[in-house]
Amino acid sequence: MTSRQRIRRNGRLSRLDWLEAGQEILCENGIAGLKLAALTKHLRVSTGSFYHHFTDFEAYLSALAEHFTADQVRDALRQAADADPLARMRRIRSLSIKTRLFRLDSAMRIWAATDARAAATMRSAERIVLAFLAEAFRDLGYPRHEAALRARILLSTNVARIEAASPPAGKRFFKETLSFLTRDAPTL
Repeated sequence: MTSRQRIRRNGRLSRLDWLEAGQEILCENGIAGLKLAALTKHLRVSTGSFYHHFTDFEAYLSALAEHFTADQVRDALRQAADADPLARMRRIRSLSIKTRLFRLDSAMRIWAATDARAAATMRSAERIVLAFLAEAFRDLGYPRHEAALRARILLSTNVARIEAASPPAGKRFFKETLSFLTRDAPTL
């Protein structure tokens, strides 16, 4: 559900509505396109509601950066939970592509190159995802240090935006990469 659809339903904007609208704009136009005027135009409202939820635009940007890690990354990892470690890794990739999480991750990384708040968020998000992936590799029987390395390699292939050129090729590349990283798994 987009932020525009939500406001039409109940007539009021929540803090979450403003954050999700910001993420939509961030994905479409980058941080340079994310201004209060763009938000109000996107949501078709005046600035009154904005100032009810945020003291100023800097506070909004801080909340926007924090929202990515705190809510969306952890939620995606919870949705990907599965007893089978390979299924967990496949599921998180699938969720990242089906939702806007992959696009949002890319937009956040670009923003992080110029903003300390976004950079801190991305470091936190990476720690969370790497821990999730490393645990899956450990569950496959790899020693801790090797599981951590495999997790970093797998995350790096996703960050490289392989899917951007050709989704089918990206899916195949991920499958081949995961197969390569797990082919000698002690528990398979």
